[in-house]
Amino acid sequence: MIKTSKLFRNSFQIYKNYLRFANVQESRSVTAQRTTETTTHQEEIPVHLRPYDKNKYEVPSSKLKYATGYALLDVEPMPRSKIMKICYIILDKLKEIPAEAMYRIYTEEKLKYIMRNVDEIEDIRTLEENFGHDSIEVFIQALHKEIDLVDHMKHIKPWEAREEENAEFYKFAKTKKQELKNAKHERPDRERQSFVGNEGQSKLE
Repeated sequence: MIKTSKLFRNSFQIYKNYLRFANVQESRSVTAQRTTETTTHQEEIPVHLRPYDKNKYEVPSSKLKYATGYALLDVEPMPRSKIMKICYIILDKLKEIPAEAMYRIYTEEKLKYIMRNVDEIEDIRTLEENFGHDSIEVFIQALHKEIDLVDHMKHIKPWEAREEENAEFYKFAKTKKQELKNAKHERPDRERQSFVGNEGQSKLE
């Protein structure tokens, strides 16, 4: 009787452990499924519409350079993070510019291309090659100047052309090609020049 009771308790304990293990495995499976769904959902969203991913971009490069090759220009330890932050700032500033303005359209497309490359590529050398720069730090400097450029464009508003400028443009566009051609220059009459030939050489002799 004692052996039977002990065996029953052992069997019950094994069953409890099995249930606990099964619950843990199910919980892990659900968590993994949710993580996969979240990752898949994030990958479907364009990178410029996603929130800034600190854990992904704020990672020191595995191939840290000793120097940039440029005087007074320090090595950037986390260039992907710096580039993404600048792009988000510029995209936010562009919202104050009309959506139909060519400057905004061009700049947004350029930033989308940059952000896609930074999101997909971790190797800094490959990024430098894709962006056409021998130093990612120089590229970051040039990109940072775009912030001031956006503020300048918001001030001068080149997309708001004046009426007289539009009228002058349409007048030029409707001008016939013949009127745009340069006037033909007539060749002036000149006296025919004689050159010293064999006769002249013989006379000199």
